[in-house]
Amino acid sequence: MRAQMLDNGDLRITQTFDYRLESRGTPWRQMFQQYTLSSDRLTTISDISVTDLTTGRTYTQDTVHSPGSYGDVGWDSTCAGRWYIADITQSESHPDPFDPELDALAATAVGEPAQTKDVEIGWNIPSTRSAKSMRIELAMPWHGVATAYDDVVALEWEPFSALNSTPAARVTGTFAFPKDISESNSWAWLHTGAASGTTRLDDGSLQFTVTDLPGGEYINVVVMAERQPTSAASREQAGRMKQRILEQERREARIASNARQREARGRLVIWLIPAGLALLLVVGR
Repeated sequence: MRAQMLDNGDLRITQTFDYRLESRGTPWRQMFQQYTLSSDRLTTISDISVTDLTTGRTYTQDTVHSPGSYGDVGWDSTCAGRWYIADITQSESHPDPFDPELDALAATAVGEPAQTKDVEIGWNIPSTRSAKSMRIELAMPWHGVATAYDDVVALEWEPFSALNSTPAARVTGTFAFPKDISESNSWAWLHTGAASGTTRLDDGSLQFTVTDLPGGEYINVVVMAERQPTSAASREQAGRMKQRILEQERREARIASNARQREARGRLVIWLIPAGLALLLVVGR
């Protein structure tokens, strides 16, 4: 996946999913991703495109169709090759229509009460019993993501939210900054409960890898860059934020490090208990 930060504070997102579909009782027909819109960090998603990279087919937009309401022939002729976006805030099983312009959230300042909506973007594949690989590309701009402060522009990008129940064996991603932003005047952090690693590239981009991502686990990227004369984010907020964000990330890093240490000590105790019992048994003889 790749996120390109734009001067106006939006993100141009491209995600590629490579599915391995195991045989099951019913055919595979529908894949989806779920995202949380929030008025303080993501106001809407628009101009969506879905492409089956395995076949080269470009999907067209449609409304939501229930996979269980069709046979294979009916599904393939009526629903396959189409994508949808829906509002699932009230119900995942009975989604509401979502219009990226009419239903967009009005931007609010960070720290103020935020409005939220959960949306689902899905795509209907032909009825498939199994597949070793099926590659789907989802491309879209995210709007109203960044906030411009007096000294920096900051944002959070959550490519995988806790709403998503599908596990992933490996996730790789790149976050790219606008021109004139390099590693010397930008900062980036990756947050996830799964095993992960990060690298800053020569152009300042953040490259990350997450392995064995379980369902329900999030991936969150926090980014900050010194404000440039060309910055024109739709959300502006007075005040200087650089040191506050740096301190917050240091605190979170310490908390994560302490949690890992506690987990490691817990594993050590688990290993020591059987060893202690074995020693007692030896001494008892």
